[in-house]
Amino acid sequence: MKKRKIKDFIALYAPEDEEKLVLIQDGVSADKTFLDTFWAAHTHALAMADVQTGQVISGRCYLSWPLTDKEWDAGDYSKRFTKGQIYRIKARGWKGDALYEPQWYVTEVLEEGVPCPALEELWAEYTKPILLEDEVLGTLTLDREMSYFSGTCQWMGKEIQISLDVEMENHASWTRTRNVMKKLLAEQETWDKSLRALAARKLTALANEWLADNDQTDRDPEQDPITEEEFARRILLTEFSVSPGGRFTAWYEDDDMFWGHVVTVEGTLKKGPLRADIQG
Repeated sequence: MKKRKIKDFIALYAPEDEEKLVLIQDGVSADKTFLDTFWAAHTHALAMADVQTGQVISGRCYLSWPLTDKEWDAGDYSKRFTKGQIYRIKARGWKGDALYEPQWYVTEVLEEGVPCPALEELWAEYTKPILLEDEVLGTLTLDREMSYFSGTCQWMGKEIQISLDVEMENHASWTRTRNVMKKLLAEQETWDKSLRALAARKLTALANEWLADNDQTDRDPEQDPITEEEFARRILLTEFSVSPGGRFTAWYEDDDMFWGHVVTVEGTLKKGPLRADIQG
């Protein structure tokens, strides 16, 4: 039954191998396919080039191949390709209806580290940092692979990190996340109080439970419990992150009230602070 299913996978592709050059964009992953009957490994090529001419013939494409249970258990499939390397491969193209990106079944890896100026130039451009200058947020650096802008800004007189998650191909999300962060900064005194207040209201009782464990804290058991006012004052804001949809998270150091865990407060501009938690 399992062999038949793997044959079904192979049948989705053209019967003849073609030689191609591929520039690997990602690491290799694996998951179950065909109703969870067997494993298939996959990665992405940033671009594909013609073996003879070295000319780029395709942009980003999906590379996949089936695995036996033994191959999956061994885990060696993950070493088949290395990000940023150029390979000469044998592959079969998808023969069904057009997908959102070209899809290929890799039948054999023939050579690694193949010279190809066109693909090398693409990788150099792809890995070059993108800097975005914002009149309020300053210089933001785009991490293409993780799809977020990072930078720093001043919050209540102290420098904090900012991380703006974006959808790479949707520049509207770039603007949306920047605008959320700028609105937070414009009313930072109000936001600082409300975020700390929610964290204190939700987590002070829990902090006192943690600190009651004398094996984990030097706090004098005769001292009064932590108050909400003390909790709100002690947490230290280190970072804001904003999602493409506009939801934001404030990240705080806990001043060891949770033995070094991180306090987070999530919210939106419209609804304000929504929830507080500890992480890490």
